[in-house]
Amino acid sequence: MSGSVLVFVVEDEAALHASIQDALETGGFEVVFATSAEQAMEMLEANVPTFNALVTDVIMGGDLSGWDVAKRARELTEEMPVIYMTGGAGHDWASKGVPNSILLAKPFASAQLITAISQLLNKGSPAPG
Repeated sequence: MSGSVLVFVVEDEAALHASIQDALETGGFEVVFATSAEQAMEMLEANVPTFNALVTDVIMGGDLSGWDVAKRARELTEEMPVIYMTGGAGHDWASKGVPNSILLAKPFASAQLITAISQLLNKGSPAPG
């Protein structure tokens, strides 16, 4: 993977930032963080064309969730690869998640995150179905 692939990570637990950043940078990705869904929405509006993939926590403090962030990302860029991270909201993925996304249950191995992003980036835009 080229270092020009920019992954937008939305995670409100600062303690997880270093491990996620290390994993993604080791996988050859560049990383930009948002620490809340609200901040992520603002950053998407301003920068969505530069983001190649979205990795978002599902449950965050505030009125918005990772489900909301991913939906907005897909409204702005239909083919945006989306990876959800959650410790306990996985049961809502079928009803609240965007199509052609991947859900990783916390805790997960760094390799799982790299594989998920690579899989969606390599898949491109699948036909609806």
